[in-house]
Amino acid sequence: MEGQTSTGLSPRGQQQASLLASRLIAPSQARQLPTHLYSSPLLRAAQTATTIAKGLHSIKHPLSIRYSEALKEIHPGIFQGLTWHEATTQYPDLCHQLMQSLAWQPVPKAESLVDARARGQQWITELLSQHQPGDVIWAVSHAGLMIQMMSALMGCDRTWKLTIDHTAIFEFWLASTHHPTQTKTLRQNQFNPEYWILRRFNDTGHLTSN
Repeated sequence: MEGQTSTGLSPRGQQQASLLASRLIAPSQARQLPTHLYSSPLLRAAQTATTIAKGLHSIKHPLSIRYSEALKEIHPGIFQGLTWHEATTQYPDLCHQLMQSLAWQPVPKAESLVDARARGQQWITELLSQHQPGDVIWAVSHAGLMIQMMSALMGCDRTWKLTIDHTAIFEFWLASTHHPTQTKTLRQNQFNPEYWILRRFNDTGHLTSN
């Protein structure tokens, strides 16, 4: 349970990041190259973003990485840095309680799911207000927070559990009416699927093709 521990990529993780970068900058992706690149500052995400940035630089499309604290993984409190086996040894009663119910239960010093959702929602809101139609945003984050951010981005009133594999690609295209200045037009097209397109979801084709 790494949480906000700033662990680096393993050799396998480095290989996966390289395959991801190659996939993203392949000629077939040229029309989708980013105008902005964001990343969590935690080392494993930062190394992935750096690999992507190097790939972009190699095709003469240099971008600086914008690091955002808001993209960090959810903090698991006293479980941070422990395996589940270690957690059950050190905190047997708490772990037993957690396994008895699906209901969320507080873990000492951990970020709550409500706070994590609010953090993800705030980042999405700020992103939409800071960027203009036509911008292409790439962001590198962590599975726990990504679940919350994508639920917020899709306007869900609850958080769905999603499969998120290492270096998986999720691609959303939003019409310009999603911009906060276009709220009237947005209301008129709230149920128009041409305005919200989910092009890729947990796409790891770059891993399976090698």
